[in-house]
Amino acid sequence: MSKVLFITEKVSFISEGIINHLKAQDFEVLTVKPDVTAISNFLKEDNGNDEDAIDPEVAALLSQQQEENAEGSQPAAEAKKDDIPRIFILYLQGEDNLMIDVLGYIRDLVEDRGIRFFVIGTQEELDTVVGKKADYVAQMYTRPVDLADLIKRLQKEGEAVDKLKEFKSILIVDDDATALRSMKSLLSTHYKILVASSGMNAITILAKNKVDLILLDFEMPIVNGPKVLEMIRSDPNTSNIPVMFLTAKGDKRSIMEVLRFKPEKYLLKTMLPKDILDSIDDFFKTRR
Repeated sequence: MSKVLFITEKVSFISEGIINHLKAQDFEVLTVKPDVTAISNFLKEDNGNDEDAIDPEVAALLSQQQEENAEGSQPAAEAKKDDIPRIFILYLQGEDNLMIDVLGYIRDLVEDRGIRFFVIGTQEELDTVVGKKADYVAQMYTRPVDLADLIKRLQKEGEAVDKLKEFKSILIVDDDATALRSMKSLLSTHYKILVASSGMNAITILAKNKVDLILLDFEMPIVNGPKVLEMIRSDPNTSNIPVMFLTAKGDKRSIMEVLRFKPEKYLLKTMLPKDILDSIDDFFKTRR
């Protein structure tokens, strides 16, 4: 049974009809108001009131330290991660751009946790609240909704989510947005993909998700690949995760510098996509 988080300010006659149709098709539907705190409670996250008052990178480190110091808390959290809703539906009823915080939060969930996000509203609401270039939205539906089409799409998404649980998980870490999108597009048909645009973003994601492999950009600014690798290896919860470096430099001196940090292996960004995919496939085959 697939879980759906139905986000709406209030359950109206029409939205209740949609919810009942979903339940009739064996979806488990949870309703929540469009509020960041309320949504995060469903994801078992701890959102402190003072978190935004400090630097995000410092907050990430403090959060990681708190998790390490909480005896016995990690296994319980891990046991619930696969139980969270993976399909979100936002039902608009006249909301305006005051929902920008909620949409930003959901966009991060789409990128970090693979949430599939759908929006229902009038054409004016969709244009005003979400916009036409919201690439984190799987699909937008105008009211009145074609329920048969919606159910069919969500059933496919539910099947995809179930199948995704069988895939190996890979975290791709790269400050280059174009490279990040290209690598995600290449690997997402074979693996469950998480992405991070910085070293600190990667550490935050690893505190909340288990992964089977990390593809780590070697030449990132501020916190570079070797420093991120050091942080990963120093944490007992992540020290055994294999790491491959991604590098754009293929000369002998650069490669020797990469190998000095003893990654699982390295991949040149200039490699053909097929060769990159084959290298990762071969890696997992040898570890069976």
